[in-house]
Amino acid sequence: MPQAYCLKCRKKVDIKGPSYIVLKNKRPAASGKCPVCGTKVFGIQTVKLSLRDVAPDKVFWCHDGRVLKNLSELAAALPEMSDETYHYHVTKEKNDFSNWVWDVIGDATLAVELQRAISRNTAAKAVKIRLAQLRAKE
Repeated sequence: MPQAYCLKCRKKVDIKGPSYIVLKNKRPAASGKCPVCGTKVFGIQTVKLSLRDVAPDKVFWCHDGRVLKNLSELAAALPEMSDETYHYHVTKEKNDFSNWVWDVIGDATLAVELQRAISRNTAAKAVKIRLAQLRAKE
């Protein structure tokens, strides 16, 4: 969960209902509300992008029992995932895939695309395209 400093509470808080953006200087940021007082908060995120497997305690556990350890596994899982499983993780209130990519993988660009995805197929295409871009940079 992304964090930001709440000026009203005067402490760092987890952002409630985060919206992910990429600033003009290519830095990832998140905005939303303070869970304590409801004030709008904004935080620039500091994360490192990686194509490697995540730590064992940071893996993504799908509702259907799959365990995803990296972007390649997410790209392979989304096209064959049932709509029921996808909609368990993606609702109007939350997007577990976007949150995991943002918080754990550290890819703000892909997190924003996943947040905008309107279906499982568009999410799968976004991951596939981003994965190709990242592999081309290596």
